Amino acid sequence: MKGPILFLGIGGSGMSSLAHMALDLKLPVLGYDKKNSETTEYLEKRGAVIKNDITKIPLEGIEMVVFSSAINDKHKQVFDEIKNKNIPLKHRSEFMHLLVSNQKSISVAGSHGKTSTTTMVAQILTELGMDPTIMIGGDTSLLEKRGGKIGTGKFAVYESDESDGTFLGHKASIRLLTNIDNDHLDYYKTRERLEDAFFEYIAFGTAGDSVLYANDPGIRDVLLHKTKNIQISQDFRLHLCIEKQEIKSDWFLFLETKLRNQLIPVIYEIKEELLEFDFPGFVKLSLKLPYPGVHYLTNGLVALIGAFVAGVSPELSVEILSRYIGVKRRQEILGNWYGVTIMDDYGHHPTEIAMVIRSLKNKLKSDGKLVVLFQPHRYTRTQLLVKELAESLSLAETLMVLPIYSAGESSIPGITHESFLPFLTTKDAEFLKGEMDLDLISIKSKLKPGDMLLCLGAGNVRDWGLQLLEDK
Repeated sequence: MKGPILFLGIGGSGMSSLAHMALDLKLPVLGYDKKNSETTEYLEKRGAVIKNDITKIPLEGIEMVVFSSAINDKHKQVFDEIKNKNIPLKHRSEFMHLLVSNQKSISVAGSHGKTSTTTMVAQILTELGMDPTIMIGGDTSLLEKRGGKIGTGKFAVYESDESDGTFLGHKASIRLLTNIDNDHLDYYKTRERLEDAFFEYIAFGTAGDSVLYANDPGIRDVLLHKTKNIQISQDFRLHLCIEKQEIKSDWFLFLETKLRNQLIPVIYEIKEELLEFDFPGFVKLSLKLPYPGVHYLTNGLVALIGAFVAGVSPELSVEILSRYIGVKRRQEILGNWYGVTIMDDYGHHPTEIAMVIRSLKNKLKSDGKLVVLFQPHRYTRTQLLVKELAESLSLAETLMVLPIYSAGESSIPGITHESFLPFLTTKDAEFLKGEMDLDLISIKSKLKPGDMLLCLGAGNVRDWGLQLLEDK
């Protein structure tokens, strides 16, 4: 490739990561995004040329156009012009494969935990001088706010995003899977089609290694119901993170019989904030992370097994993950407001919401209360999961709900942030107007020293927390 490469929607987390990787390769980068952001400004500092009006980008001389599923029918005229000029049009997943085609791939999939787990694997390989190519859909200090980089090492580590089905085109030789949950049903339509996609990702019939967190109910269901008549490649290996009490279960005994020595179980127990595990061929090891929550520990176990397949001893991975650097917007502390800790977290799915609320309540214990400021993400997700979202949010003692962040979607009649009301059991719940000055008056009235304000959601909810810190 010589470029220039045009990225449509360049300000998105995945697209910006790919643009940074293209810049690493000294390719000229053009970009379109309808709004300016810290992300687009950083890309421009590195040499990208970005426009807010898609019609003002000259198409002559462009080698390739990269797009994501967020670019839709609203841009049909531009797509037609690109096709008429015979410019190659690549989905972001196809472009990523071009970038990593000369390396062995480690892909990370799952409804939740992809970014954290990918960052963990990348941190292990990076600290050991293995210089991997990395693509992460989040902001981590490992990459200095870039999301992606080209490395010279043997491996490429990247997230496999299941949201539009394109993750099934990823041909990684090491495949990690954290969980399977009811998300992106606007694309898959049914739970069965979602499970079919993840089952195909595991790739029993392909040479390589798959690492699964087998205590996830969704993964267990897939292993139980879809492995009866499968063809297994003789060069396939399945690594299962499995809790001690599960090794006598029917589904595990069936898999053990079917895969025999191609099944490698890693048996673990969690005691408070410590995960103890038996790694085949090693003494019992313990994993402890700087972040609270069982989900971080189990993601860490998946990550270190993936690193082991890539040639890293589990002892080394345990030592490196003890200083796991984390990802922006995952339990990120924004600051302190008169004795109140202000925290931001990207969680926007019922399972993620429940996990982060539980882990932070356990951390606070009797020191103060957890006040949750939640911003629903997308009208379609709210409509499909309104009851499940409300049940998870009801774990909060004090809840405040902002209007829905559309993420570019059109509104759906009758679906608002107040749609949760019939399903909430939290006694102290309030629905805000989305007008920051007025909202902050209500938020401040709920807080006292020792409390924690959790800004929760995948939109711009953190802006309310940042503004609160400015109001000192």
